[in-house]
Amino acid sequence: MQSLDKIKRRINSIRTTSKITGAMKLVATAKMKKLMNQFKNVNAFYAEFYNIIEDLAKNVPSPSIKNQTQANLWILISSSLGLCGSFNINVCKHLMSKWKPNDKVIVIGRKGYAYLKSHGFDDKIADRLEFSNTNLNYLEMLPLCENILNLYNSQQFGTINLVYTKFVNSLTFNPTDIQLLPFDSSLFKTADTKKHMVNIDLDEKNKEIEYEPSKEDILNSALSIFVTTALYAAIYESNVCENAARRNAMDTATDNAKELINDLTLEFNDARQQNITQEINEIVAGADGSTM
Repeated sequence: MQSLDKIKRRINSIRTTSKITGAMKLVATAKMKKLMNQFKNVNAFYAEFYNIIEDLAKNVPSPSIKNQTQANLWILISSSLGLCGSFNINVCKHLMSKWKPNDKVIVIGRKGYAYLKSHGFDDKIADRLEFSNTNLNYLEMLPLCENILNLYNSQQFGTINLVYTKFVNSLTFNPTDIQLLPFDSSLFKTADTKKHMVNIDLDEKNKEIEYEPSKEDILNSALSIFVTTALYAAIYESNVCENAARRNAMDTATDNAKELINDLTLEFNDARQQNITQEINEIVAGADGSTM
């Protein structure tokens, strides 16, 4: 059995750690709520934007033509901070399940880069970037979007795919992937898109929308906005999931610390009781010896 001083030091150390994890849980909860409120607005915007792109893409197939090359480009969204459970490992493993030998990846976040590097994918990383976790700026996406479009238009890659973590609820978030280019029709028919559609009068909804100068010109101009919006929304959603995962991880760590403190307290009390019993026995034995 450990000494009383050693047990007491462990209890104090774990109690200090418990306070830290508890504080980190509160911070993650506050960040998650703030990001969730912002993401609702972002989600509503890109859902309606997808509807416009879908209408344009129906009769303009040129941006949807797949390049002949077999290589694919992946944009992986991970976090730059740790202590968020299996958040980064899950999204990286999802990418690995889709990976083909000639594929390349653009990594967003330090943790994703570290995972791929540790698994020998150094030469497969086309670029690495980091964006703010709390103050994400739409304009920051533009250089990345321009780079992606240049790579696709130059026919270096057959498809452009986005891998990120999708928010289901505060306890569930699933790694997923979407195909940005060429257009994937399923992207416009997700439950999230329909959920955020604005109610439109049936007579107005059935009217054909006229585009000037033409659908082709508008779609070609809207491609960069589409890719940028998809990236922006996916990074926002991943940030929500990251903080939710961190909150859950810190909540679990705090609970585990409390259980460990309870176990050590019982061990401390047991050790102290044994010491007291031993001292009493020694006193009694000494008293018996003196009377002889």
